[in-house]
Amino acid sequence: MADVKPTDEQNYPQMWEHRWDSKNTAWDQGTVHPALSEFLASPAAETAGVPTSGKALVPGCGLGYDVDLFARRGLDATGLDVAPTGAAKADQWVKSQSGQKGSAQVVCGDFFKWSPEEKFDLIYDYTFLCALPPTLRPQWGQRMTELSKNSPNTRLITLQYPLQGNPLPFGPPFALEESVYRDVLGDAWEAVYDEAVLEEQKRKNAPPGNERLVVWKRK
Repeated sequence: MADVKPTDEQNYPQMWEHRWDSKNTAWDQGTVHPALSEFLASPAAETAGVPTSGKALVPGCGLGYDVDLFARRGLDATGLDVAPTGAAKADQWVKSQSGQKGSAQVVCGDFFKWSPEEKFDLIYDYTFLCALPPTLRPQWGQRMTELSKNSPNTRLITLQYPLQGNPLPFGPPFALEESVYRDVLGDAWEAVYDEAVLEEQKRKNAPPGNERLVVWKRK
């Protein structure tokens, strides 16, 4: 199945379901991004106010590696995927893991329409914004605010990729600039941590692109 053009928003759910169903999951790195796991284990995470309890959300969670990681940290973690096949596989995987201090689940839903029972203390985005048609970026920023708790203790972690690089004629992934995040998140968020990902930690899966890990605080 061919990739869709940036304006082809309507077919996106079907595209991802097809990819899961046909096992076309080349984006899967097989583990948590090392930059995230090392950051969460460092004093910098505490300084940035990243919570160790409460509720966490990972939209576009893939097989759920990050859902498991946040549950191990002590959060009740929920992954969200628009593809029924992907959500079912990820939910089975995260619930088979041991050592989680909090709960872990993956549900099937449309990020732009989904209505959870409670809002979230922490949201994590990695390869989710870049997978969306660029026309949906403003809605992504709005939903991050709508789904998060209106509290200065709330955090959003964006592991930004691919920055300044996208060799494909069109995505996904779609190339990003750091300014995109600031523009679409608006005045509701401010960055409290911002570091480039080390060269040896960058993702190995194509396409290449620079990466940054940024933690945002709800104002």
